Formats: sequence, structure tokens, C-alpha cells
Amino acid sequence: MTPLTLTKRYGFLLLIMTSWITSTAFVLSSPLHRLSFSSSTTTSGTMQMLMKKLPSDVVKYSQVPQKGAFTANKIPKGLLKEHTTKAGTWGVINVSQGQLRYQINEPTESVHILDTDTRGIIEPQVKHHVAALTDDVEFVVEFYRLPDTGPVDEKREGL
Repeated sequence: MTPLTLTKRYGFLLLIMTSWITSTAFVLSSPLHRLSFSSSTTTSGTMQMLMKKLPSDVVKYSQVPQKGAFTANKIPKGLLKEHTTKAGTWGVINVSQGQLRYQINEPTESVHILDTDTRGIIEPQVKHHVAALTDDVEFVVEFYRLPDTGPVDEKREGL
């Protein structure tokens, strides 16, 4: 039998169904809204919110670092503390080795373990930060924008 939990948060009723399989659905509902999204279950049984998907029509315009990759000992301080991208700028964290902790801080906090099979999607203007989980971690951050959204004038602190 699958345990169910019903919780009221922010005016919504949240139905959480936990199971031993790796995919579970959350359903949020209120008189004015009906929204559903997916989550994944970790091996420890805790729930993780899935990240939004990168829009299909965005175009890559930059990557940091430009050559090579960030490593556990060479992650810029700006990435380790809470920060955001500019309006309209999406990011993708691609891990080529090891594991990286990616924390999204709003609208609700969620933590994701990134590795070679799991990339991190950074939504525009959403607070987040990263931390190395393994000494051998290597990763890059790619930046994307919708076509014809104007020039990009981003100064990246600590990069």
C-alpha cells in the first residue's frame, strides 16, 4: 500500500504520494488554480522537485569557464553564494565528472544532486547556489536567451 500525505500550504492542498518507484506526482489544487508537476524519489526516500525544462527556442550565447571546467577547488565565490541570472537569461549546469549540489532558493527551496546524467537548469532571476560534493567534480555553466531579446550586458561577479 502506498502512503498518502495531505498537507495545506500557502492556501493549497498538497497531496503527496510516496512510493518505492522513482517517479511520483504531486497535485496542488485550490478553488482558483489547478497545477500538477512531477518529482523524483531519491534512494533515501526523500522527495525532490524536478527542475523546469529549458525552453526549446533559447539560444546559447556564453559559457563559463570559456575553456576547461570549474573544479572543486576552483569554483568562483560568486557561484558558492546565493545569486541570480539576469531577466531572460537561462542557465544550464553541465557536470562532466563527480557530483555538484545545486540549491534553488525560490519560490520554494529545493536541492538537486547534479552529475554526468543530471544537469541543472537555472531559471531567469531565481536565487540559487552550488557546492562541490566530490573532490573530483568538474562542471561548466552555459547561458541561453530567447532570440531577439536584445543585447546581453552581464558582468559576472567572481567569474
